[in-house]
Amino acid sequence: IMKLLTINVHAWIEENQMEKIDILARTIAEKEYDVVAMQEVNQIMTSPVVYSDIREDNYGWVLLQKIAEYTDTVYYYHWSNSHIGYNKYDEGIGILTKHELKNTDDFYCTRSHTVRSISSRKIISAEIEYNGYDIEFYSCHMNLPTNKDEDIIGNIQTVLNRNSKDVIKVLMGDFNTDAISSREDYEKIISQGLLDTYKMAEEKDDGITVDKNIHGWENDKGKKRIDYIFINKKVKVLKSSVIFNGKNKPIISDHYGVELDIVI
Repeated sequence: IMKLLTINVHAWIEENQMEKIDILARTIAEKEYDVVAMQEVNQIMTSPVVYSDIREDNYGWVLLQKIAEYTDTVYYYHWSNSHIGYNKYDEGIGILTKHELKNTDDFYCTRSHTVRSISSRKIISAEIEYNGYDIEFYSCHMNLPTNKDEDIIGNIQTVLNRNSKDVIKVLMGDFNTDAISSREDYEKIISQGLLDTYKMAEEKDDGITVDKNIHGWENDKGKKRIDYIFINKKVKVLKSSVIFNGKNKPIISDHYGVELDIVI
């Protein structure tokens, strides 16, 4: 069984951030996820560099050190900066995996390619081999469908066409599109040749990943399903669960996470 997790971590904007990182690290060590996709993985733009473009307070880098306190499993980490957040952060996206990375990629799926625009959305991918199959995992943080400068469908097509290899592609993350209140926008995403693993799951809960008004959704206090794990080929999906929602593990972000058990 392959175990996946996606979570918009809202890095360094959260109160009691280190306690919440500890909860996430313990959970990753306990569940032994194969792949973890994270969004809003921030670092302060002026912090000292550890290696490459990773700074010492990079949320994912700090998380890695914590995970190492709870497990001997080695996790590989890939991160890239998308845009400037709150005038002080490199706001990026990250992927952790316990499988050796065959390939990694990072690219803008949007027309906008400048860190100065919040409309600029970088996507990162990690390719691993699992049970003889090559699988590409993409960590995604999409614009709202109401964004007049960007077309989310075109953005998703850019992701799907990034690599022409006929492999399993898994798109994980915060798609900023609510399957409940924005049914039409959600259906447009699905129509790009994607399957919603939540719908495919033999066992599932209510799927709600945000249940209040948050940044970008200031006027919507309703329950929303905006975080997804999409896949381009049919596989057996055993279970889809919302996690870090106060019922299944404590809340660690303004988004809840989605964890998935699939058979490949």
